[in-house]
Amino acid sequence: MSDPAIDKPAGDLMAGHTVRRYDQELAKLRAIILQMGERVIDQTQAAVAALIEGDESQTYRVLDREPLIDYLSLDADEEVFRVIARRQPTAVDLRIVLALSKIAGEVERAGDKAVRIAREALELRQQEQDGELLVEPLRAAFQALDDRACCMFERSVHAVTGFDVNQALTIFENEPALYAAAHDLRQLLGESDSDGLVPRQAIALFHCAQALKRIGNHASNIAEQVIYVALGQDVRYRNREILIETLRHRGY
Repeated sequence: MSDPAIDKPAGDLMAGHTVRRYDQELAKLRAIILQMGERVIDQTQAAVAALIEGDESQTYRVLDREPLIDYLSLDADEEVFRVIARRQPTAVDLRIVLALSKIAGEVERAGDKAVRIAREALELRQQEQDGELLVEPLRAAFQALDDRACCMFERSVHAVTGFDVNQALTIFENEPALYAAAHDLRQLLGESDSDGLVPRQAIALFHCAQALKRIGNHASNIAEQVIYVALGQDVRYRNREILIETLRHRGY
């Protein structure tokens, strides 16, 4: 079943704008977002490593670097305001600027999730000084969910560089695997009595699992904005399976 509401692409977005300076300003904005995204991935992987390995230095590293993403977010906002004020964009130009603004917000919120994991890891470690907090199956499940979320997020940020519909669809196609990894981890945490976790620890670990899943959700939200720019269609509430089938059928 195809989705008739999906229009054909609105030309080659990467062909460049007639105003060269405008192109440079958009390239600068995309570069800020790419830099933010790389930092979020680094922060997330460090936070999960701290949770799994109990390395406090990693948690402090994540917390110390949190302001760097916030500062980049402010730079992105400032650049958006500057472009709107100078160029007064309309039509597809306005669509690009607004989408990049939303994407910067998604990336910044994903960074907040990494910080939340680091804070939970630090609190758990400070309360439990002896022994390993996580048994091997839980460590493996956290690592699997981290890998899924970070892979989706990295692809979503790279998709912004060229407003790549194919990359955006790949992120949608990875959503079931993300949800399966999150479900498996929740199942293990629900059986935490046998792993020696007290309820307070299990709840903190649930929060960490939810934060990782939300990072994957932010990746999907970014992919929706990529398609919005590339095809001029808001696909936020479209049926995913039909959307994927429709666009794959059209060669993306």
